[in-house]
Amino acid sequence: MSEVLDVAKKDGRWVECPSCAEIIITRKLQENLWVCHHCNHHFRLGARDRIGLICDEGSFEELALADHAGDENPEDAIRAGKASVKGMPCLLGVMDFSHKGGSMGVAMGRKIVQLMDAAQETGLPLVFFTASGGVRIHEGIWGLFQMLRTVHARDRITRSPVITVFTDPTTGGVTASFAALADVLLAEPGARIGFAGPRVIQTVLRSELPEDFQNAETLLANGLIDRIVPRRDLRDTLFFFLRWF
Repeated sequence: MSEVLDVAKKDGRWVECPSCAEIIITRKLQENLWVCHHCNHHFRLGARDRIGLICDEGSFEELALADHAGDENPEDAIRAGKASVKGMPCLLGVMDFSHKGGSMGVAMGRKIVQLMDAAQETGLPLVFFTASGGVRIHEGIWGLFQMLRTVHARDRITRSPVITVFTDPTTGGVTASFAALADVLLAEPGARIGFAGPRVIQTVLRSELPEDFQNAETLLANGLIDRIVPRRDLRDTLFFFLRWF
């Protein structure tokens, strides 16, 4: 039986939940929005799947962004555009952890700033779905500079509300810059949200950390986010905020 499961997992017919080790038929998991029906673990989603889940069908329009080499889409770790959620228009930035850990470099910083400037110009609400390991360190000081750059752009927004939806994981310089400066801070259940990783903190403090350290539930209990929203309720929740903003 184990050999059959191994084959089924390799060809994508079955998926093992990383939280509870439950073996789930992939089709059933997709029907449940990639949420484990056994333990409620929220699987990570790529930007394309996230957009398909949140936005009205066919409403997402990518923002063109040309870099110095003439490439209109130089950064795949974030998709930026205009969309609607249950008929409510907004600007949308969706990060993709599967692309270099969703790390924020110069190209991503440029797209984030472009979204923020568009929000200020149009008055449309701006929604970020964050999923990142932090700043793209191999870009050196230019990578680190994106923290200052995005914070400065955030400070210029006076006409539009900003909403951040933290997904697993959101860490490092993304958490420490624009992601935490939204007017409304939401998170998916179980999302890890923090700056330095637990192992680094344990090494520095020389003490053990609780198992729920840096998860969304702990941050909510300590007032660092506003609400935890299950994936099945995200569209309705965003519609509520977009409607009243």
